[in-house]
Amino acid sequence: GVRFDLEIPAGALAAGGGRLRVLTSFLPIYCFTANIAGDLAEVENLLPGNVGPHEYQPSRGDYEQLAAARLLVVNGLKLEDWLQPLLKSRGASKPLAVVEASSGLGERLIRDIPGLSLEGGGEPKGLSGADANPHIWLDPVLAAHAVTNILRALQQLDPMNAAGYESNAVRYVGRLQGLDAELRAGLASARGIPFVAYHDAFVYFARRYELNIAAVIEEVPEVTPSLRYQGALRRLIREKGIRAIFAEPQFPRKIADQLSADTHVPLGFLDTLETPVSGHLTLTSYEEGMRSNLKVLTGLLH
Repeated sequence: GVRFDLEIPAGALAAGGGRLRVLTSFLPIYCFTANIAGDLAEVENLLPGNVGPHEYQPSRGDYEQLAAARLLVVNGLKLEDWLQPLLKSRGASKPLAVVEASSGLGERLIRDIPGLSLEGGGEPKGLSGADANPHIWLDPVLAAHAVTNILRALQQLDPMNAAGYESNAVRYVGRLQGLDAELRAGLASARGIPFVAYHDAFVYFARRYELNIAAVIEEVPEVTPSLRYQGALRRLIREKGIRAIFAEPQFPRKIADQLSADTHVPLGFLDTLETPVSGHLTLTSYEEGMRSNLKVLTGLLH
């Protein structure tokens, strides 16, 4: 992943004049950073509104944005590997600090992917991936950890505004705690009910709220599952009493539609919050997306 240390002379900011310029990689990281920054720093998001971080190709404008920024905030866990060439080619006229929002999670990271064993007649199993799953932002408690990492970076680069960043972060973490309590209460009746997800994106979310992802449609993102795998999935859906199948708004829904039609199990849409649904990014996009997922889940899992 992208990791640089933040040891930058305090005078480096003053030389540039004006507010600290911060660049974020994609939606949740933007929401976390912009809420801590308030009006003390200038925060811009790199990804355009309609593209997710997995498939992004940098543009010329990105090089310019990166050259002007003093701090780059990323999720980490290899999600932003597309940034590497951008960082390599960046002129060293001004130092750039990079912070990984996920750093320090250690044992709390998940490496298993909910999958199916085709040998065992389609029994659910966890496929162990060597890399940690990057979707930590879908757990508001881990999101609060990310906020702390981002806060420290902002304070270190802009010590004059350290107290302001701190009070903004405390307020935002309070909102994340409220969101967590709301999700916990709302999903209490959905605990343990088996469902099929589109990808392995919701593993942190499911662990936090004790939800039961029995299997995923695509074990490898953007790779169509084999007909044999789809057959095993249909068997699992019937045998395990799967109550819902979830697709994601950013991906083709054809296979999910077909599975739902074949098995008469309702289909819903869960958003990984990698891109704003409306294409428009706001300070509350993350919280609104989480609440809308809550509505979808409680509508189908009861």
